[in-house]
Amino acid sequence: MIIKKNIFILFFSFLLCNLSAQVKTLNLLSDTTIICAGDSFLLKFTEDQVSKNATYQLSTSYGIIVNTKQFYIKKKGTYSIKIIDGKRTIFDTTFLKINDKPKTLIRDSVMCGSSSIIISTKNKAYKYTWSTGETGDQIKIDKPGMYWVKINNKGCALTDTFKISSGLSITTNFGKELLVCENEPNKILSVKAPSDVKFYWNTGAITSSINATKEGIYWVKSISKICGTKTDSVTVKYKNCECDIYIPNSFTPNDDDRNDLFCPIFQCDYSYFSLTIMDRWGNTVYTSNNINGKWDGKFKSNPCPDDVYVYRLEAIQKGNDKKIVRNGHISLFR
Repeated sequence: MIIKKNIFILFFSFLLCNLSAQVKTLNLLSDTTIICAGDSFLLKFTEDQVSKNATYQLSTSYGIIVNTKQFYIKKKGTYSIKIIDGKRTIFDTTFLKINDKPKTLIRDSVMCGSSSIIISTKNKAYKYTWSTGETGDQIKIDKPGMYWVKINNKGCALTDTFKISSGLSITTNFGKELLVCENEPNKILSVKAPSDVKFYWNTGAITSSINATKEGIYWVKSISKICGTKTDSVTVKYKNCECDIYIPNSFTPNDDDRNDLFCPIFQCDYSYFSLTIMDRWGNTVYTSNNINGKWDGKFKSNPCPDDVYVYRLEAIQKGNDKKIVRNGHISLFR
């Protein structure tokens, strides 16, 4: 009995060793397989791994597939493969993990005038590489053109291209302050803008230009579907554009502090001024380019005699380059 028992134990151990030699777990698959949403992964085995006569059985969470050498898998979960290759039975598993593809897309945009534009993805979870070389989730663009961005989410990537165009700017014909001639019939304030812009003036007008009929502050709100809202304001002031010059016809340089000096009186500003005074024989007794200069009735520090003198005044008005010339006579009395 003891001999028979030992023979049985030896035979059973031989069977176990033979079975363990035929059933193996091989590392044919990665423990975890990662794909992007919408993609699939091909499970495929080459003949250097198993023979061409091997049979396959794939176990999934939604069924069993048999008798095929390759499998496309695309659902998240654990996949187990059983391969019968002659006397060998091979087992292996992999877990399929699915990462989302980036969903951020950049729309074409318009730059308003010379202003820069910020392009933002509004998603800090992704990694970015822009055509400008930047790697943040937003960039600042200063000029029109074609741009691209590569977006990566844990290995799942996409490349998006977008166009930045230059929109027409909104410009005015005025600054912060505007001086206009009080006798000018048309004191026009105007805005140059694209056709889609709507205007709202504080006067109630909704046109692109108005007539400033009185002094004060004017503002206009320009509303564009593309470039938003822009508000401009201007202070309008009137000025006398006639610029009359008052020139006395006589003076008395007798040092009594009354009408001792000869000088024109101006109402406007001038970029150029010249005054020349001559005696009756054409000799120059006074000349100056100083608009604030005054003749004291002397020539080379010597008093000029009582007489009638001739003057010539030339000036160029600042702002409009209008040239003014005056000729006349001055009577000198002591």
